[in-house]
Amino acid sequence: MKAGSIATGVSVGLTAGAVAYAISSASSKDKKRLKSRTGKAIRAIGDVMDGISMMMG
Repeated sequence: MKAGSIATGVSVGLTAGAVAYAISSASSKDKKRLKSRTGKAIRAIGDVMDGISMMMG
């Protein structure tokens, strides 16, 4: 297993946990905003991890 894929999995897991906590404690108006921003954040983390793995490989 490559280190890049492990790091991506860990970062996505941490992000998902933080989002789950934020959604559980947010109002209904904030939940829509959080869902939209979550997708963008996960894509950005994936792009960063891809860039790091390309530099290492």
